[in-house]
Amino acid sequence: MKTKNFASTRKITLGIAALLLVLSLGGCSKPSQVAPTATQDPAQFATQAVQTILAEFTQQAAQSGAQATWTPTLETAGEGDQPAATATQAPLPTDLPPTATLVPPTPIIPSLTPVPVVCNRAQFVGDITVQDQAPFAPEAAFTKIWRVKNTGSCTWTKDYRLVLVSGSALGAKQAVALPNKVEPNETTDLVVPMQSPAKLGSYRGDWLLSAPDGTRFGVGPNGASSVYVAIRVMKLGNPALAYDFAAKVCKAQWQSGTGLLPCPGTSSGTQGFSILLDEPRLENRQENELTLWTQPNQAARGWISGTYPAYEILPGQHFIAWVGCLDESKGCNVVFRLDFLNTKNNAVKNLGTWSEVYDGKITKIDLDLSSQAGKTVKFILTVEVAGGDPAKANAFWFVPGIIQGSLPTTTAVPTPTATATATETSAAYP
Repeated sequence: MKTKNFASTRKITLGIAALLLVLSLGGCSKPSQVAPTATQDPAQFATQAVQTILAEFTQQAAQSGAQATWTPTLETAGEGDQPAATATQAPLPTDLPPTATLVPPTPIIPSLTPVPVVCNRAQFVGDITVQDQAPFAPEAAFTKIWRVKNTGSCTWTKDYRLVLVSGSALGAKQAVALPNKVEPNETTDLVVPMQSPAKLGSYRGDWLLSAPDGTRFGVGPNGASSVYVAIRVMKLGNPALAYDFAAKVCKAQWQSGTGLLPCPGTSSGTQGFSILLDEPRLENRQENELTLWTQPNQAARGWISGTYPAYEILPGQHFIAWVGCLDESKGCNVVFRLDFLNTKNNAVKNLGTWSEVYDGKITKIDLDLSSQAGKTVKFILTVEVAGGDPAKANAFWFVPGIIQGSLPTTTAVPTPTATATATETSAAYP
């Protein structure tokens, strides 16, 4: 509507201006040669013309329904001046629509329903003694210790029991009372004396906790998992050896480039491990004697090292072993290293190094220790990655041990392919 009114107003103004211009020009023109038949006042004529035009425009404005009313004013300032028209716009309405006020919604605070804590629940912390698949000689006594945490809401008293639910008891009682009271969030050790069976083979026993009312519970997210012990009964202790490194594998402290390692380890990891084999497949044949499988951590310069307990070297003793790569280990490229630490001065002496690749050949080691007789030392067995595929660095020490006198030559013994040289250093190892 504002656009239309403006157009109408402009049209009226221009019309009046045009009329006034015509009248002005007519008044200034020279008189015609033909005299008018009647004399008429020019001012009166202009007033009548303006009134006629205004009446016409007023009728048009009324028909258009314009909201604004325009009042033209004719002003005469003097002779020769043009009349001017002015317009006055009607005032806008004073009633404005109310301004909307935004009211913020009332916040909804969710109510938290506390999750009830189960009365009896446990969390497995770790194996303190006897790692999974630990080797034992027949009828060997040992103590299994599990560390667990009370994650329930009830206190464990001495009326709680650890009970066997499946597998072999391994010479233990089938129900063992807890040694002390355990409050919620406290940790305790479950101690069970055991003994390995007389028959060779693998054994496992699974255990759960039992409340005074007979309710059984365990570890894990739902409290349904058991704690267990798993061992291997093997023919340990070769009577031909004065010291059997394979049979005493877990007497040593094992570490790799990633840190300390459990014993026995697990072959599924990448941090390195030591595992005892009793029927190994070497890269050139199948065997049935104790063999130490050692794999470094899987890195370009990975290594693994086992430091054995102190041992006094006697006159005439030899260190013996056969070293190489296990079967199906293409890409194996390692260096074997034998050292000992003198417990008197902490000096480390290197007794020899041997390089091995997967080529169908193995190396026999026979080192005379007579020059070290009388020393109490800690032997250190090490394997280092020297190239190839670190994941295939499956190095073995077949029948590693100390014997009295030199190793007899038999048809079952591989032909030696390397000799060792001894050097000494005072640097700590590794």
